[in-house]
Amino acid sequence: MAIVAIVGRPNVGKSSIFNRILGHRAAIVDDQPGVTRDRLYGETEWASRKFYIVDTGGIMSATEHPFMDLIAKQVDLALEESSAVIFVVDGRDGITPMDEEIAVKLRKSGKPVVLAMNKLDSTKQEENMLYEAYVLGFERVIATSAEHNSGFNEVMDAVVELLPEEDDFESETDDIRVTLVGRPNVGKSSLLNALAGEERSMVSDMAGTTRDVVDSFVEIDGVNFRFLDTAGLRRKSRVNTDIEYYSNVRTYQAIDRCHVAMVLLDAQDPVTEQDKRLIGQVLERGKGLIIVVNKWDLAPKESLIGDTMTKLLIEELPFAKHAPRVFISAVSGRSLHKLPELILKVEENRRRRIATSELNRLVKEVLIFERMPGDGKGHNLKIYYCTQADGAPPAFIFFVNNSELCSKSFKRHLENCIREMADFSGTPIKIFLRNKD
Repeated sequence: MAIVAIVGRPNVGKSSIFNRILGHRAAIVDDQPGVTRDRLYGETEWASRKFYIVDTGGIMSATEHPFMDLIAKQVDLALEESSAVIFVVDGRDGITPMDEEIAVKLRKSGKPVVLAMNKLDSTKQEENMLYEAYVLGFERVIATSAEHNSGFNEVMDAVVELLPEEDDFESETDDIRVTLVGRPNVGKSSLLNALAGEERSMVSDMAGTTRDVVDSFVEIDGVNFRFLDTAGLRRKSRVNTDIEYYSNVRTYQAIDRCHVAMVLLDAQDPVTEQDKRLIGQVLERGKGLIIVVNKWDLAPKESLIGDTMTKLLIEELPFAKHAPRVFISAVSGRSLHKLPELILKVEENRRRRIATSELNRLVKEVLIFERMPGDGKGHNLKIYYCTQADGAPPAFIFFVNNSELCSKSFKRHLENCIREMADFSGTPIKIFLRNKD
């Protein structure tokens, strides 16, 4: 997905605009300049276009002239990553020298810009101040008020018009796109190099060596794979540099681009809260999932006894119990030969279809004997028929009398019933309930 960055000097309302666009309070908002320190991003959708919106934080002012170095750093990073920019200025203050410096950077970049003149809370203010913004040299100037939620439809319309055409990778059949994701230093680059048979990605013992997404084309047994090696994802509390922040954004973009994600775990420290969140993101985005436990040669001896590690993974990751698990060593080559075939199998499952007749046999022969959920007042859920929607991952639509009667647990039961009908290992399943007219 494309990235739209919000830039501007401190306390002009960037975080308030960020929160308005996302529809919830995602950024801390305060009158004190410099409140936003960590870079924040979120996913949004407008006019059927999904994209990342990024709050770049306040460009810290200073009493001394060297603050220009901070301007350059912040704006350059935003420009490097973004497809479009929302440049926010304070309509009450008017155009300041710092605004002009930022504008120069933006014009030189050639990136499309929507100028939001914020804090214009009345028509009189707009008439007096809006014309000043045009001296900055941008065609798209829109009056906004984050406080009163005005002007944002116009801003979003303008932004969407500026975004590049989406890369419809799902229609491409030349290669299978596989993203390697995981914590820093878990062995992603080593695995890529082992699969490619040569050094494609820089490998180091220092965590965070890979800063950008590295695309590598590898042919294995006549099949073309595109492996996307990503930066190691840290907890947000440890993302304390601009480079690391944008690396995290690129990682989630790489997940969006892939068909199958291989989430690497460290056999010495197999499952962390961050691993759980990352796997959840893969499934939420509808991607195939393979759990790869690397450094198996360094695993504690107790993990090697029976199915100890497998049981641990099932207990810690119950929402991903359908995902294949493979135990490898990228250094020694242990079990690497299993991965290409497993990738193909998961992608096949992600595109698998079940005939409508088979689905409705499930409805008639299985669910009819189930104790259906209800509201406790004599109203129980009834399922009339089911069909599979187009696309990957598999999505199934159950037509019912009242979708509000369906509990989360029964929805999971429906998913389990479908998984018993066919091999859907490694792929999420989407369940939708629609009221029959």
